[in-house]
Amino acid sequence: MENYSFRRHLKERQEKIDSLLCVGLDPILEKLPLCLNESKARNWWKIASWMVAIVEATAPFASMYKLQRAHYESVDGGIKAMRMIIYHIKENHPDIPVFLDCKRGDIGRTQERYQVAHFDLDGVHGVNFSPYMGMDCMEFLVNRKLLGRSIVGLCYTSNEAAREVQDVKLENGEWYWEFMAKKILSWSERLGIMADTGLVMAAAHEKPKGSGEIFSYHLERVRELVGLKLWFLIPGIGTQGGFVYKTVQKAFCGYGTIAINSSSGIIFASQEDDYEEASAGKAEELCDQIRKAV
Repeated sequence: MENYSFRRHLKERQEKIDSLLCVGLDPILEKLPLCLNESKARNWWKIASWMVAIVEATAPFASMYKLQRAHYESVDGGIKAMRMIIYHIKENHPDIPVFLDCKRGDIGRTQERYQVAHFDLDGVHGVNFSPYMGMDCMEFLVNRKLLGRSIVGLCYTSNEAAREVQDVKLENGEWYWEFMAKKILSWSERLGIMADTGLVMAAAHEKPKGSGEIFSYHLERVRELVGLKLWFLIPGIGTQGGFVYKTVQKAFCGYGTIAINSSSGIIFASQEDDYEEASAGKAEELCDQIRKAV
């Protein structure tokens, strides 16, 4: 696509359907709908059939799809299934960006191989990365022939264990996640890809658990640090207990600035024959909650 821009792609899709919802396609064999599990087809085919059905059911509400690669890598033939799903989305819903959750982070020559694997072979529009090994992790994911693909760095993630690392206070008094947000922004500026760079930023959540206190400072603070220069991929809504209203209030600055992901709460809505309708219902419900918060 000439002059392709991930942010423009995402913004136009969000405007078109008035939705900030990203639907995560993270299958687990044990949660296959019973009607598909009865099939004699191979497991990778069952997964592909399941996720394509979920795509068709949730497409009216999805501004983006995100596939967690490990959920496919762990199944024999799973990468074939994953690429079938990606191809289906791009052919049948070309206005919906497809994002790969792979969290790659390695030395330059290895990141180059991941770049080929994910952008050329998997065919996705964006990937995320772990920045722990420095600028190489970002620089060598950039494909100069495919400028406009989004590269999103881990900053403040939604898993509770991350606090032990990401909440470390540095000598200058800032949190490590603050330092990382500024570093990813500076790398993106140096690489000339700032327009399509993003950060993984957890949804507002209860902290400490059971307190009833809604914690959203991280969203407000990082928006102060990066402004509108970077977009946020926001996990932690749904089964992880993120709070929709406060998340949107602190992070949303117009279409194309955030995408709020939900995976398990949508795709595992039912294992019965109504699994497609149940998934669509959960996607619509969350989409409406987000709309009311904007």
